[in-house]
Amino acid sequence: MSRTGRLISALRPATLVASGAFAVHELSYLVGGAGGSHALGAAGHTYLEGLLPLLAILVGLTVVATVEGGLAGGAAGPPRRSPVGRILTYAAAILSVFVVQELAEGLLLGGNVEVLVSPVGLVAVPLALGFGLLAWLAASALEAVESRIAARFDSVGRRPLGSSPRPPWLAVVLSPAVQAAGAAPRAPPSI
Repeated sequence: MSRTGRLISALRPATLVASGAFAVHELSYLVGGAGGSHALGAAGHTYLEGLLPLLAILVGLTVVATVEGGLAGGAAGPPRRSPVGRILTYAAAILSVFVVQELAEGLLLGGNVEVLVSPVGLVAVPLALGFGLLAWLAASALEAVESRIAARFDSVGRRPLGSSPRPPWLAVVLSPAVQAAGAAPRAPPSI
């Protein structure tokens, strides 16, 4: 597997689980009866506001890595599990992050870990299942986008690995067909 493929295979699930865990945490306090953002601040959750820009950067990097993976030829990768297995895996990961986060918050802020058996903790289970489904849908969509990009640009001159110092996306940008299609008034002369 190429370096790009390894990056995508690690970045995509990490982004989806982190986004799902953040959403489950916020929504479990809203739906579980804790009273919204004012109660979150009183419960010591103000640090989460600083994680939102980092989460947005992670999402952006995942999209860029997906496009780069498609331009690099797409990833065949190992065979995927069934959709139900992937949904449950995402849901378990999201719920695990929620539980570890609440345990750490409880132990660091005074030993109060009873939130896990309160309505806030109990509503996190169906929320994690729902966000597991959304994570699977997003992962499937990103995989489809990557394979469509790979199929679209598969005809662009592929060279043996390492034969050119230019990244593969630059070959697409500099190809005569792209330039002749409107990026330049005429195709460049052949050299």
